[in-house]
Amino acid sequence: MSRWSSFCRVVVPYGLALQAIAGIGFHLDYSAEIDFLIGLGPRLTGSPAHNVLIEHIEKALTDMGLETKSDNYKFEYMTEPSAPPSLFVDGKHIEIASVYPYSGLTNVSGVTSKLIEIGPAMDWHLAEGSIAVLPLSNPPVSYSTVLRTWDPSKMWKGEVRNPLLSTNNLGQSLAAAKEAGVKAVILAWDKTISPSNAQNQYLPCRFLFAGLPAAFVSGRDSKDILAAAQANQSATFTLASQLRSGTSSRTLYAAVKGKNATKSHESVLIITHTDGTNVIEENGHIGMLQLVQDTVRKQPHRTHVFVFTTGHLRIPSFSQSVAATSRWLDDHPELWAGGPGQHRAVAGLAIEHLGPVEFVDDIKSQSYTSTGKAQPEILYASTRELAALTDREWRGADPAFVRVLNPSNLTQFGEGAALSDKGIPNVSLATGPLYLFATWEGDEHDLLDMKSFTRQVESFRRLRGRLDVMDSTSIICDQRYEER
Repeated sequence: MSRWSSFCRVVVPYGLALQAIAGIGFHLDYSAEIDFLIGLGPRLTGSPAHNVLIEHIEKALTDMGLETKSDNYKFEYMTEPSAPPSLFVDGKHIEIASVYPYSGLTNVSGVTSKLIEIGPAMDWHLAEGSIAVLPLSNPPVSYSTVLRTWDPSKMWKGEVRNPLLSTNNLGQSLAAAKEAGVKAVILAWDKTISPSNAQNQYLPCRFLFAGLPAAFVSGRDSKDILAAAQANQSATFTLASQLRSGTSSRTLYAAVKGKNATKSHESVLIITHTDGTNVIEENGHIGMLQLVQDTVRKQPHRTHVFVFTTGHLRIPSFSQSVAATSRWLDDHPELWAGGPGQHRAVAGLAIEHLGPVEFVDDIKSQSYTSTGKAQPEILYASTRELAALTDREWRGADPAFVRVLNPSNLTQFGEGAALSDKGIPNVSLATGPLYLFATWEGDEHDLLDMKSFTRQVESFRRLRGRLDVMDSTSIICDQRYEER
C-alpha cells in the first residue's frame, strides 16, 4: 500500500452541529465556531491558545472520519511579558501603543539610557549605547499600485494607509540599529495614523528575532517622546519576556481521496493558516471545515487535501519562501508536484479573513471607526480561466460586481502566494482590514459581518464543486503551469 493510500481513507458520519441552508445543503454552526474562536483570544504562533485551536480543528476532522497528519516544527517562542511593557521618561509614563514582535527583550529592570532621535537618514551610530527614537509615518499607497484587476473596468480606486505596509521594511532597520550598538528603539508614529488604529498592532511580524527591544508610540505620546529626545532626557523601557527554544507548533493536514479513476491522481489543495490575532485573522479554518464536510457528504472526483498551516505570524522561523504554507509544499511534493508516483495539483483555494467589517481611519479628526459595511475584498485568481470562473461563482461583499485580482508580477497577499509560487492555479481570499494584525480590546463580534462571512463561504463551496469536476485544461490554459 502506498504512503498516499494509507493516508486517504473512506470517511464516515460525524457529529458536528449542522444547520440547513437553502440551495447549498448543510453548513456548520458558524456562530458557535466564531464564539469559540473569540473565547480563545489571540492565537499567536505556538502559544497555548494556538495549540488549543489546532486541537479543536483536529477533533473536528477526526469526528468527520478523516485521518489527520501533522508536521511538527520547533522554533524560538517569545513568551508574553511577565509584566505589561512600560516606558518612562524621567519618571513620567509614556503609553506604548504596541510592541514590535520578536524585536528583543529586557530584564525586569528594563533598559535605561539617553533618548537620541534618529532622522530620516537613519544614522543609527548616533544612538550607540542609547535608546533611539525614530519618527515614523503611515503614508498613503494607491490601491492600483498593489492590486491589479483582471477586468480594467473594475480597477481599485483611491488610496489606503495601512500600518502593515508602513512597517514592512523595519526588519532591516532594526538589524542596522543592533549592529550600531543601540540599546533599544522607540518608533514614534506621526499624525498619519490615529492612536486607536496604532493600538495593539502586531507588526511587523515577518522578521527573525533581532535581539533589540522595540516598541511603538502614537499621538500625544509620540510628541512627548520626541520632545524628550530633543531635551536630552533619559528613559527606561521594559519588555520582560523570555525566549523559549524548542517550542513546538504544527501544521495539520487531512485528505479525502477522489472517486474518479481518471481524476483521483489529481489533487485540489485547500489551505489556510491557524495562528492569528483576532476573529478575522484568522478564521479561514471555519470555511475549510465546511468544505471538508461537503466532501464527506459527497465523495469528490479529485483527491482533496486540506492544509491548516502554522507559522503565518512567524514565517522566517518556518520557511525561507513567500508564505508559511511554502514549507508544507516543500515537504510534501507527493501530494501536488505531479512527478512519478505523485499527485498533481490542478487547482487550489486559499481561505483567509472571512467576513471582516470595514474600519476607516480619519487622519484629520484622528478618529478610527467602523463604517458598518463589509470590507472590500482582496480576491485573487491566478489564471484568466479561474478569474472567469470566480466572476461567475463568487458572491462577494459588493453585490454590484465581483472584483477579481491578477497577482501576476505583483504582491499576492496571504498564503495563496505559496500556491502561486509553486505554479498551482488558485483562487485566494486575503482581505485586509486595517485591524487585521491587531489584538482587539473590545467585542470582536463588532469586527465580523456574518452575512458576508456566510456569503464568502458559500462562494468557496461553489468554486470547490466546480474545480472538482472541470477538465484541467478549463482551469488553466497557461504554459507556465502546464510545464510543471
